[in-house]
Amino acid sequence: ELLPCVMHVAARALAGQALSIFGDHSDVMACRSTGWAMLASESVEMTQHQALISHLVTMESRVPVQHFFDGFRTSHEVNKVKLIDYSTMKEFIDWDAVKKHHDLALNPKH
Repeated sequence: ELLPCVMHVAARALAGQALSIFGDHSDVMACRSTGWAMLASESVEMTQHQALISHLVTMESRVPVQHFFDGFRTSHEVNKVKLIDYSTMKEFIDWDAVKKHHDLALNPKH
């Protein structure tokens, strides 16, 4: 059974040195056959938007989502972005899907 899940991945080169600054998506591409939906982001603001979209999609479709972005430039970039405020986020949430997910959780009373 597929369950709602989001994995945010800052993709970097897997080199011998831990401080590699080169972008690489080989670790992400290795996950293509897992059945997870995959979303890519190319900027800091897009990363924020895709992160929210990832959580909305997985709750509604019950398909796990892997959201990935450049693991050096995007994850370390200092840039001005327009943040999505929490009240706007709450408008997008399907609260029935959230309740359904919580109802399926392990419970010692079951």
